[in-house]
Amino acid sequence: MVRELMNPCGIVANEDTPLAPRQQPDGKVVIGLFSNQKANADLFLDNIQELLAERFDDVEFLRGYKAASMPADFSDEFLNRCHMVAAAFGD
Repeated sequence: MVRELMNPCGIVANEDTPLAPRQQPDGKVVIGLFSNQKANADLFLDNIQELLAERFDDVEFLRGYKAASMPADFSDEFLNRCHMVAAAFGD
């Protein structure tokens, strides 16, 4: 007896999308550090902040948090001020 197997992944179509244009911020660069507050996520972001602060002079950090089991609810300040974001999760 011959059995036909089906791939459960389905068909995936990929489109080449160009990267967003880089913006040159005026003055201070704001880096968002976003944590889901699992074990070691904040420790990881603390280390990232320390390393970036040592390397770059005109950088401000803005922290964001969410509960691990909940979708992110970004504040307007976080969305409007951050030029880039590093996110961390841990277990």
